Amino acid sequence: MWTAVLSLLAIVLIGLLNLRNAAEYASESFHQTQVLWVVIGLLVAMAVSVLDLRFFERLAPVFYWGAVLFLLLVLFFGRESHNARRWFDLGDIAFQPSEFAKPALVLFLARYFHGERNPERYTLRKLLKPMAYMGLPAVMILLEPDLGTTLVLISVGFSIMFFEGMRMRSFLKLLGIIAVVVPLAWHFNVIKPYQKERVSVWLDMARSGPDGHKKKNLGKGMQPEQALWAVGSGRLLGKGGLQGVQSRLKYLPEMHTDFIIATYAEERGFVGCVFLLMLYLGLVVSLLMVAVKARERFAVLVSVGAVAIILWQMVFNIGMVLGLLPVVGLTLPFMSYGGSATISAMFAVGLALNAGIHKGQV
Repeated sequence: MWTAVLSLLAIVLIGLLNLRNAAEYASESFHQTQVLWVVIGLLVAMAVSVLDLRFFERLAPVFYWGAVLFLLLVLFFGRESHNARRWFDLGDIAFQPSEFAKPALVLFLARYFHGERNPERYTLRKLLKPMAYMGLPAVMILLEPDLGTTLVLISVGFSIMFFEGMRMRSFLKLLGIIAVVVPLAWHFNVIKPYQKERVSVWLDMARSGPDGHKKKNLGKGMQPEQALWAVGSGRLLGKGGLQGVQSRLKYLPEMHTDFIIATYAEERGFVGCVFLLMLYLGLVVSLLMVAVKARERFAVLVSVGAVAIILWQMVFNIGMVLGLLPVVGLTLPFMSYGGSATISAMFAVGLALNAGIHKGQV
């Protein structure tokens, strides 16, 4: 458990230092605000980790339906920015409900499966109800639109279901359904035009590389292309703090949020990135070990779901920065700027640590 705590603190410190450099490049001071979010987040993680899990089990429906209500309200009354409604403005603070829908879903699904106590692997029919619980907030987040958070939420939900046990035949049926639904969503514009464009740019880059991509989609691939240049220019040891060319010339878009790892890679190089990934690996593995040692089923499921939040957000964010996945607009836990994202991620870590502190006894 201490490995998780030390890894988390190390990532947070690296993140704050990196954000300070990004703020210098952007001539802003958002790193100072992030210190406040980190402090609040750590206090939230500490409080969540010491509370009795029975408290969270009882209130899981309240958290879930409360999150659904806020997701509904933000579609009508949220602040519109870049053709999306994802935030409530609370004075100088922006609140993003979708970030808190992730731990709320984890608690609700953990409570559901804890009450089921099914000794056999689940069929697809028996998973319809938990998939509906997962699908409701996922659809509402997709309507904002926020494809990145939607993908994370769905991945977290299925991670819990797979951990509980799914029959191979049911798994194959599910893959078939996904193979049908995705093209339909594309055809009927459930996937927004700008999201389609991001996928097209990504496919063009994969087929023809940067030069061919420039000719075919001039200007449309700036984000992923500049991110790749920044990562590659860091080479082995990086250029050093405040020495990033792509960042200093402001070629990197969203360098303090979605593409924060590109800023870090340019300054710290391959060695620095490997070190950071090892810290993330230490955090994830140690939290999973806590889950394995938990005695109570609800505690195990909560820990698995909480770890899945951190893991999948890492995978999607780093994957899009490296060009392995399309750009989906997603922050990197504990590294990117953002109050709602930081507090939500810290809440998830607190839930995972709770099972270790109380040894999973509900």
